[in-house]
Amino acid sequence: MSTTTRDKILMAADHLFGKGGFDATTTREIAERSQVNKALIHYHFKNKEGLLASVLDQYYEKLAQTLTNSLQATGTLRSRMLQLLDTYIDFLGQNRNFNRIVQREASGGKHMDRIIAHMTPLFQLAISVVQGAYPSTRSGEMAASQLLVSFYGMCITYFTYNKMIEELTGTNPLSEESIVARKRHLARMVDIMVAAIEKQETA
Repeated sequence: MSTTTRDKILMAADHLFGKGGFDATTTREIAERSQVNKALIHYHFKNKEGLLASVLDQYYEKLAQTLTNSLQATGTLRSRMLQLLDTYIDFLGQNRNFNRIVQREASGGKHMDRIIAHMTPLFQLAISVVQGAYPSTRSGEMAASQLLVSFYGMCITYFTYNKMIEELTGTNPLSEESIVARKRHLARMVDIMVAAIEKQETA
Protein backbone atom coordinates (compact mmCIF):
# COMPACT_ATOMS: atom_id res chain seq x y z
CA MET A 1 0.00 0.00 0.00
CA SER A 2 1.44 3.37 -1.02
CA THR A 3 1.90 6.08 1.60
CA THR A 4 -0.46 9.00 1.04
CA THR A 5 0.44 12.65 1.53
CA ARG A 6 -1.78 12.69 4.62
CA ASP A 7 0.08 9.68 6.05
CA LYS A 8 3.46 11.32 5.41
CA ILE A 9 2.36 14.44 7.27
CA LEU A 10 1.05 12.38 10.20
CA MET A 11 4.28 10.39 10.46
CA ALA A 12 6.39 13.54 10.38
CA ALA A 13 4.22 15.24 13.00
CA ASP A 14 4.30 12.15 15.21
CA HIS A 15 8.10 12.14 15.14
CA LEU A 16 8.51 15.86 15.76
CA PHE A 17 5.80 16.16 18.42
CA GLY A 18 7.40 13.21 20.21
CA LYS A 19 10.91 14.63 19.93
CA GLY A 20 10.39 18.29 20.76
CA GLY A 21 6.80 18.70 21.87
CA PHE A 22 3.78 20.36 20.30
CA ASP A 23 4.67 23.96 21.12
CA ALA A 24 8.26 23.66 19.93
CA THR A 25 7.32 22.12 16.57
CA THR A 26 6.42 24.31 13.61
CA THR A 27 4.35 23.43 10.57
CA ARG A 28 7.37 24.38 8.47
CA GLU A 29 9.42 21.65 10.17
CA ILE A 30 6.63 19.16 9.63
CA ALA A 31 6.39 20.11 5.96
CA GLU A 32 10.16 19.74 5.51
CA ARG A 33 10.28 16.34 7.20
CA SER A 34 7.30 15.02 5.28
CA GLN A 35 8.61 16.60 2.05
CA VAL A 36 5.30 18.22 1.20
CA ASN A 37 4.16 21.76 0.60
CA LYS A 38 3.20 23.51 3.83
CA ALA A 39 -0.18 24.39 2.32
CA LEU A 40 -1.04 20.68 2.22
CA ILE A 41 -0.88 20.52 6.02
CA HIS A 42 -3.56 23.20 6.19
CA TYR A 43 -5.55 21.44 3.46
CA HIS A 44 -5.63 18.11 5.31
CA PHE A 45 -5.66 19.29 8.94
CA LYS A 46 -6.53 23.03 8.91
CA ASN A 47 -3.89 23.86 11.51
CA LYS A 48 -1.30 22.41 13.88
CA GLU A 49 -3.97 21.73 16.53
CA GLY A 50 -5.95 19.68 14.05
CA LEU A 51 -2.82 17.75 13.16
CA LEU A 52 -2.08 16.85 16.78
CA ALA A 53 -5.72 15.83 17.24
CA SER A 54 -5.38 13.45 14.28
CA VAL A 55 -2.14 12.01 15.66
CA LEU A 56 -3.81 11.37 19.03
CA ASP A 57 -6.99 9.98 17.46
CA GLN A 58 -4.96 7.54 15.39
CA TYR A 59 -3.10 6.25 18.44
CA TYR A 60 -6.16 5.97 20.64
CA GLU A 61 -8.19 4.20 17.98
CA LYS A 62 -5.56 1.46 17.91
CA LEU A 63 -5.13 1.42 21.71
CA ALA A 64 -8.88 1.33 22.41
CA GLN A 65 -9.35 -1.69 20.20
CA THR A 66 -6.55 -3.72 21.78
CA LEU A 67 -7.45 -2.87 25.39
CA THR A 68 -11.18 -3.38 24.86
CA ASN A 69 -10.52 -6.82 23.38
CA SER A 70 -8.52 -7.73 26.49
CA LEU A 71 -11.14 -6.45 28.92
CA GLN A 72 -14.02 -8.16 27.13
CA ALA A 73 -12.25 -11.50 26.73
CA THR A 74 -13.61 -14.53 28.55
CA GLY A 75 -11.89 -15.83 31.66
CA THR A 76 -11.09 -14.74 35.18
CA LEU A 77 -10.32 -11.17 36.17
CA ARG A 78 -6.71 -12.25 36.65
CA SER A 79 -6.39 -13.58 33.11
CA ARG A 80 -8.02 -10.48 31.64
CA MET A 81 -5.82 -8.15 33.69
CA LEU A 82 -2.71 -10.03 32.60
CA GLN A 83 -3.76 -9.78 28.97
CA LEU A 84 -4.61 -6.10 29.41
CA LEU A 85 -1.25 -5.25 30.96
CA ASP A 86 0.63 -7.36 28.43
CA THR A 87 -0.97 -5.61 25.46
CA TYR A 88 -0.61 -2.18 27.06
CA ILE A 89 3.10 -2.67 27.76
CA ASP A 90 3.59 -3.89 24.18
CA PHE A 91 1.72 -0.87 22.83
CA LEU A 92 3.81 1.57 24.90
CA GLY A 93 7.00 -0.20 23.89
CA GLN A 94 6.14 -0.08 20.20
CA ASN A 95 4.83 3.50 20.25
CA ARG A 96 7.39 5.52 22.17
CA ASN A 97 6.29 8.84 20.68
CA PHE A 98 2.73 8.24 21.91
CA ASN A 99 3.93 8.19 25.48
CA ARG A 100 6.03 11.33 25.06
CA ILE A 101 3.22 13.27 23.40
CA VAL A 102 0.54 12.20 25.86
CA GLN A 103 2.61 12.86 28.96
CA ARG A 104 3.48 16.37 27.81
CA GLU A 105 -0.16 17.17 27.06
CA ALA A 106 -1.48 15.47 30.20
CA SER A 107 0.90 17.55 32.30
CA GLY A 108 -0.87 20.77 31.46
CA GLY A 109 -0.88 20.90 27.67
CA LYS A 110 -3.61 22.48 25.58
CA HIS A 111 -5.03 19.15 24.49
CA MET A 112 -5.57 17.42 27.83
CA ASP A 113 -9.34 17.41 27.32
CA ARG A 114 -8.99 15.37 24.15
CA ILE A 115 -6.83 12.80 25.93
CA ILE A 116 -9.33 12.56 28.79
CA ALA A 117 -12.17 12.10 26.29
CA HIS A 118 -10.33 9.17 24.74
CA MET A 119 -9.31 7.58 28.04
CA THR A 120 -12.58 7.90 29.96
CA PRO A 121 -14.52 5.13 28.13
CA LEU A 122 -11.59 2.73 28.57
CA PHE A 123 -11.21 3.59 32.24
CA GLN A 124 -14.93 3.21 32.90
CA LEU A 125 -15.01 -0.13 31.07
CA ALA A 126 -12.09 -1.38 33.15
CA ILE A 127 -13.80 -0.26 36.37
CA SER A 128 -17.00 -2.08 35.41
CA VAL A 129 -15.05 -5.26 34.64
CA VAL A 130 -13.27 -5.24 38.01
CA GLN A 131 -16.44 -4.37 39.94
CA GLY A 132 -18.41 -6.99 38.03
CA ALA A 133 -15.94 -9.68 39.05
CA TYR A 134 -15.57 -8.44 42.63
CA PRO A 135 -18.41 -6.23 43.98
CA SER A 136 -16.37 -5.28 47.07
CA THR A 137 -14.14 -3.12 44.83
CA ARG A 138 -16.93 -0.57 44.45
CA SER A 139 -15.43 1.32 47.40
CA GLY A 140 -12.80 1.15 50.11
CA GLU A 141 -9.06 0.62 50.06
CA MET A 142 -9.31 -1.84 47.17
CA ALA A 143 -11.64 0.31 45.09
CA ALA A 144 -11.41 -0.50 41.39
CA SER A 145 -10.65 3.11 40.50
CA GLN A 146 -7.66 3.16 42.88
CA LEU A 147 -6.36 -0.18 41.59
CA LEU A 148 -6.54 0.93 37.97
CA VAL A 149 -4.79 4.23 38.68
CA SER A 150 -2.03 2.29 40.42
CA PHE A 151 -1.53 -0.12 37.52
CA TYR A 152 -1.71 2.74 35.02
CA GLY A 153 1.10 4.44 36.92
CA MET A 154 3.18 1.28 37.05
CA CYS A 155 2.97 0.99 33.27
CA ILE A 156 3.23 4.57 32.08
CA THR A 157 6.00 5.82 34.39
CA TYR A 158 8.23 2.92 33.34
CA PHE A 159 8.37 4.38 29.83
CA THR A 160 8.10 8.06 30.76
CA TYR A 161 11.12 7.89 33.09
CA ASN A 162 13.10 5.19 31.30
CA LYS A 163 16.26 7.36 31.24
CA MET A 164 16.11 7.85 35.01
CA ILE A 165 15.38 4.16 35.57
CA GLU A 166 18.39 3.31 33.43
CA GLU A 167 20.63 5.46 35.64
CA LEU A 168 19.13 4.09 38.86
CA THR A 169 19.29 0.42 37.92
CA GLY A 170 22.26 0.32 35.56
CA THR A 171 20.18 -1.57 33.00
CA ASN A 172 18.36 -0.63 29.81
CA PRO A 173 14.66 -0.67 30.80
CA LEU A 174 13.61 -0.76 27.14
CA SER A 175 15.58 -3.86 26.21
CA GLU A 176 13.62 -6.98 25.35
CA GLU A 177 14.90 -8.69 28.50
CA SER A 178 13.85 -5.77 30.72
CA ILE A 179 10.39 -5.56 29.16
CA VAL A 180 9.86 -9.27 29.86
CA ALA A 181 11.00 -8.73 33.46
CA ARG A 182 8.60 -5.80 33.80
CA LYS A 183 5.70 -7.92 32.57
CA ARG A 184 6.58 -10.64 35.09
CA HIS A 185 6.65 -8.08 37.89
CA LEU A 186 3.25 -6.71 36.87
CA ALA A 187 1.87 -10.25 36.75
CA ARG A 188 3.00 -10.75 40.36
CA MET A 189 1.33 -7.46 41.30
CA VAL A 190 -1.89 -8.75 39.75
CA ASP A 191 -1.60 -11.93 41.84
CA ILE A 192 -1.18 -9.85 45.00
CA MET A 193 -4.12 -7.66 44.04
CA VAL A 194 -6.44 -10.58 43.27
CA ALA A 195 -5.48 -12.37 46.49
CA ALA A 196 -6.23 -9.22 48.51
CA ILE A 197 -9.57 -8.69 46.78
CA GLU A 198 -10.64 -12.31 47.25
CA LYS A 199 -9.77 -12.11 50.94
CA GLN A 200 -11.86 -8.96 51.15
CA GLU A 201 -14.75 -10.62 49.34
CA THR A 202 -14.96 -13.39 51.94
CA ALA A 203 -14.41 -11.17 55.00
